[in-house]
Amino acid sequence: MKRIISILTVLAFIGTLAAQNRHRLSSGEPYDVFLSLRGHYLMTRDNFKDNYQWGAGGEFQLEFQYQETKLSWGISLGYDRFQPETAKIQYLPTKQNFVAQQVPFTLFANYYFFNEKIKPYVGIGLGAVWGRYDYSLSDENFDDYYYRDFEGQSGIKFGYMPRLGCMFSLNHKHGFGLEFGMQSYFAADKLQKQTTFSATLQYTYIID
Repeated sequence: MKRIISILTVLAFIGTLAAQNRHRLSSGEPYDVFLSLRGHYLMTRDNFKDNYQWGAGGEFQLEFQYQETKLSWGISLGYDRFQPETAKIQYLPTKQNFVAQQVPFTLFANYYFFNEKIKPYVGIGLGAVWGRYDYSLSDENFDDYYYRDFEGQSGIKFGYMPRLGCMFSLNHKHGFGLEFGMQSYFAADKLQKQTTFSATLQYTYIID
């Protein structure tokens, strides 16, 4: 009988350790880990719309969500591709911009209104993007003929990204979400200001 009690005590202790490890206690507050794969459609705005019609891409996201405070923070790394615009110039061949490609890196924070099966949230991100763009058709660059000096501009620019979304998780293990956001990057050197609106679908694996 004593052996059985001892075994049960050891199992209970192991279970306690496992629960603590599972919840990853930090400062007394448990948090979940969200591993997400996200795909999005990007709608171009402002002068960026002069050069590119739309974009699409995806990203991998790692997020730590604190259950008690309903706050989270995380990082994401992605890849985007933009469909170029074209312009017909009198007496000259049609000008088509080349495809733009970019790699955004974002550090973000979200606030979740509920920790239930339905998790609506708002958030803000700060980040940097490396990209290669063609600004030949921007209003300030385009007259009777485009400027070749604005082809092939590449580099890094910084910006902010507000977001609004909702995640659905029926079993607290797998989640699916929908998010709407804006990505606004500041001009940097020869890189122009860039604004896009995004609609994102995501799959999330939850480690609780």
